[in-house]
Amino acid sequence: MEKNAMIIYGNEEKSQQTGSFMETRLNSVIEKMKSKNIERNELVSLEEIKSFEKKNNIKLPNELVSFYTTISNGCKMIDGFNLRKLEEWKFKTGQLNRDFPFTEPWIWEDDENTEKLKYIEDGNIELIDIGDSQTWNIIVSGKEKGKMWFFTDVGIQPCAPAMDFLTWFEFWLDGNEDYF
Repeated sequence: MEKNAMIIYGNEEKSQQTGSFMETRLNSVIEKMKSKNIERNELVSLEEIKSFEKKNNIKLPNELVSFYTTISNGCKMIDGFNLRKLEEWKFKTGQLNRDFPFTEPWIWEDDENTEKLKYIEDGNIELIDIGDSQTWNIIVSGKEKGKMWFFTDVGIQPCAPAMDFLTWFEFWLDGNEDYF
C-alpha cells in the first residue's frame, strides 16, 4: 500500500506524534494478511466512518477506524469466522454512546444480582460471532474504550492482557489463541 494512502485516525496532534508508529502497525498487519492469503475487502471511507459516528453520537477507537479505512472493511478470518463489515456491525441502537460499565470479567450465571445485565449492550459493537453464543466485541465508550472483550451467554471477559483491536487482530494473525 502506498504511504500516502495510509489513514491515521484521531486528533491532529496525536496523529502527528504517533503516525509513524501506527503506520508501522498497519503495514505489519497488511503484510501478515498477505502472507496468510487473507482477502481484503474494499475500504471504508473516512466520510462513512464520520457519518456512522455522527448518527450514533460516538467517536470510534482510532485503531478500529484505521483498520477499516486503510486495511479492509472486515474480512474472512483464517479459522472461518468473519470480521464483520461496517454495514454488518451488531450493536444496540441508541446505546453505543453509553459508557460500557464493566472493567472486570463477570459471570452472571454465578451471580444472583443480575441487575447489571441491562447494561451489557452499552458501548460495544459485536465484530465477530464465533458461534455457540460467543462473540468478540470492541468497546467504544467508557474506561475500556478500544479494548476487545469476549461475550458469551453466561458472562463477559476482557482479553488478558488487555488488547486494542489492532493488537488483538495481529495476535490472531500470529496464530495465538490464548486470549484469556
